[in-house]
Amino acid sequence: MSRHRLRRLGCRRTAFVAGLGALVALVVVPLVGSTPAQASPATPLRSSALVPGTPCHIDMVACVALGDRGFNGKAWLIEDGRVARGPVDASTGGPGEDTPTGTFHVLSKDLSHRSSETTDSAGQPSAMPYSVFFTKSGVAFHGGGDVGNRTAGCIRLANADARYFFNNLNVGDTVEVVDGSSADYQPEPDQAPSRRRGGGLLGL
Repeated sequence: MSRHRLRRLGCRRTAFVAGLGALVALVVVPLVGSTPAQASPATPLRSSALVPGTPCHIDMVACVALGDRGFNGKAWLIEDGRVARGPVDASTGGPGEDTPTGTFHVLSKDLSHRSSETTDSAGQPSAMPYSVFFTKSGVAFHGGGDVGNRTAGCIRLANADARYFFNNLNVGDTVEVVDGSSADYQPEPDQAPSRRRGGGLLGL
């Protein structure tokens, strides 16, 4: 084959490769240029809807309104956007031992817990039956003692209510604690309580 023929083949190959590159560029550039920028997925927002007659957002499972300086608090258990139990009387922490507000998750449960903060009349750690802990600092729903007395930051319920919360709250469930008076929160007339499937040891 002559040198001239080789030169023509080489030229043709170069032209072919260059043409292929131009074709790819024509296809790719418009695609890149016409593709809209992809926004990062938005963080899901908490529902703004409240359960009727409560200060509770519908995606919560338990809710507390603190009342006034640890007195006259109320608590609710929520299922599927409806009140399963409540409002029930609740005492909370007073000044200096305030119950924290915010949204929390149930961390653990203890049927027969004893307090590391307070003692009973005999000087023994106070009984906190049906404890459902939802903060790392040890704040819990629990029974025991007088619901009319302030706590060291926990949510004290009557024993029957504490047992119900214990048996129907599970690790991971959401708990909402809000400031403000609870006096105006009453069930809506058409709001029949629902029944949660118990997650505790004693059934209902």
